[in-house]
Formats: sequence, C-alpha cells, structure tokens
Amino acid sequence: MKGADEMIRGTLAEQDKVTIYQYQLKLKILVRDELYRSYLCAIAILAIFLLLMYRLDGVKALGIGILCSQFIHFLIIRLTLIRVDEPDYRRWGWRVLGVWIGYIPVAYMELGLFRRVHRHLFWLGLCAIGLLYPWANEATMISLTMSHIWFLAPRFIMIRRLRKSRRDGILKITATEVSYYHR
Repeated sequence: MKGADEMIRGTLAEQDKVTIYQYQLKLKILVRDELYRSYLCAIAILAIFLLLMYRLDGVKALGIGILCSQFIHFLIIRLTLIRVDEPDYRRWGWRVLGVWIGYIPVAYMELGLFRRVHRHLFWLGLCAIGLLYPWANEATMISLTMSHIWFLAPRFIMIRRLRKSRRDGILKITATEVSYYHR
C-alpha cells in the first residue's frame, strides 16, 4: 500500500494544475522582487518628500497617515462586509507579508467579493480622507491620500491582472503569490 501512495503522490505532483476540493488552479500571479522594491521605493520617496518639504511636521504626518489610513481601511472593510456578505471576520486579518500590508483576507476569498470590497474601500477611503480636510494640515492630507493609495496599489494591480477572470472563483493570497482557483 505504501508503494501505491507514493505513486499517487508522484502523479499528483507532476500535474500542472493543482486541485483543491472541486476548485482547480487557473492562474498564479507571482509577486516579483521588482514589485516589492518599487513598492518600498514609493513610500521612501513620499517620506523624503515630506521630510524635505515639512521637516518634523512631515515625519509626524507620515506616521499619522499610515496609522489613520489603516484604521480607515479596517472600518470600511468591516462595514462593507456587513453590507455585502455574511460577515465572516475570521477570513480577514492583519498581515504584513511583503506588499500585502494591512487588513486583508487570510483565507480563501471569492474574487467578486474581493473586488467589491476594494472598490468600496478605495472610494469611501478617499471620501473619509476628504472629510478630514478642515482639521488636517497640508502634510497630513498628502500623507493620508498617498498612504491610502500606497496600501491599495498591490491589490489593484492584482485585481487588474484578474479582470477577465470569473467573479465566482476564489483567491488565496500569500507573501509571494496570489492563486486564482475556479471550478
């Protein structure tokens, strides 16, 4: 029996497409090192700009922008999940995995739901930042807006790569790749 198990495992390992339950791997998007380096470079450029233009206020604004944008993302995702899906909060969690920073799916997620949540997140996040305009200074507004876009950029790149994929497929996000499965 041990020989048959080894033969089955070898046959499965040779297959191109991996099957999980009834789902089959259709597309795998690798997070290349170039994306990761350019992602970090973008926030470094923002930090240098804020430091040169606003000195100490710019550094404070960057910290406020990063923390507040993450808080805004958390609130909008939680509220959107209540509205558009049965709220299963165990599927979402805080992560810092390469370019995936913030409150993102930690389990399998339907592509349609992921798109809808992030469309809401982008526009409602910009509206929430706009509401802070009367009380925030210029450096904080720049930092909030750019941090919001910076955190969402890898997710929108992935959504763009999956634009022709069917919405009822599922995603699995890891540090180095995004896998898209479909029946």
